[in-house]
Amino acid sequence: MNGGGKQESDEERLDRLEREEEEKNAMQELETKTLDAKREMAVADALDEIRTRNARNERMGKDGLEVTVARESINEEKQRQDQEDEEAARRAFMRRHEALEEVVEDEPDNGGEGPAPPITKKEALQMPPPPAPAPSFKRVVKKKKDYASALGIKKKPSLV
Repeated sequence: MNGGGKQESDEERLDRLEREEEEKNAMQELETKTLDAKREMAVADALDEIRTRNARNERMGKDGLEVTVARESINEEKQRQDQEDEEAARRAFMRRHEALEEVVEDEPDNGGEGPAPPITKKEALQMPPPPAPAPSFKRVVKKKKDYASALGIKKKPSLV
């Protein structure tokens, strides 16, 4: 019987070794699959980059004229926008000056005295703006709301 028990343990040992070997093979297969997937992703990224570069080169043309044209058009566009901004600012300031002239011309009342001497545009522009009303910092006390009644909480009357 000892021989049979020893043979069985040898068989068990062989089975265990075969299982371990299969597990090692499964791990190796998994590792090779992940490496293959990584390689495929790297190849796909490289192809995408090459396609993008080729498409950019096709748009640019063989001698690169489009790049310089694009830069020039961007510079021209920026200059045009700057000129439009300057023109808009100039118009806005001119409107302000015209409005000041109208205000100065429309104010003949000088507190009951005779006719006011006319103010020139230059004098009106040199005058300081009228003072703004002073802000009020008076404390305003707000009435507290009784949220207890809104929530349905009933207060017991004080015993004192």
